[in-house]
Amino acid sequence: MVVVNQTFAKRYLPGTSALGHTVAYSNRADAKQYTIVGVAADSKYTEVREAWRPMAYFPYTQTPTDASMTVELRTAGSPAAFLPEVRRAMKEMAPDLALLQPRTQEQEFANSISQDRLFARLAMFFGVLAVVLVATGLYGILAYKVARRTAEIGLRMALGAQQHHVLWMVIRESLVLYIVGVVLGLPAAIAVGRLLKATLFGLQPEDPVTFGIVLAGIAVVALAASFVPARRASSVDPMVALRFQ
Repeated sequence: MVVVNQTFAKRYLPGTSALGHTVAYSNRADAKQYTIVGVAADSKYTEVREAWRPMAYFPYTQTPTDASMTVELRTAGSPAAFLPEVRRAMKEMAPDLALLQPRTQEQEFANSISQDRLFARLAMFFGVLAVVLVATGLYGILAYKVARRTAEIGLRMALGAQQHHVLWMVIRESLVLYIVGVVLGLPAAIAVGRLLKATLFGLQPEDPVTFGIVLAGIAVVALAASFVPARRASSVDPMVALRFQ
């Protein structure tokens, strides 16, 4: 008897019930035939990004191989606390068999995504670094432009410009820089996302929600970076600014 997964049944036995059909462990003419007695759900075997693949589960005692066996134990408490008991039980049941690499499902899963987790942490680090650079660069540019236009701002305020007008003037410049950056950077980000498609899990390179969140976050950073220069410009004393050269 043998149990197959859903992908196996759909690929090799489409449009019919898989139960009752026979499969062989090899393609030899004299190979032993096994009857399909069940269909199991699909599962991942090596990594979370792998595609579903057809699998057949043969009874260990009926297969002509000397492969290793994996025993899975479900516990009510902490799995690590049961490890000494598991070793003792295995030694009593089969003293000539070695217990190789005992680990929990959490450890197995963590090991399978260790490289993905490292890549995610590196991406997060460089993402935070990029945000800091954007905020610092934007703040420096706007602060420099405000300092250069101190006399102009003072003249505007002397002629009747209100503080909120000056505030909006500086913030508007940061929004222009933001829009230019989005226009130039968005196509490049989509292109890089396509190149890194193999490293993405559960996301598409052109995912609109992700890009929307990123653009909104950059807009918040741009506004926050421009607020201090804008506030400083709007609080300029017109008489002092007119004497500024």
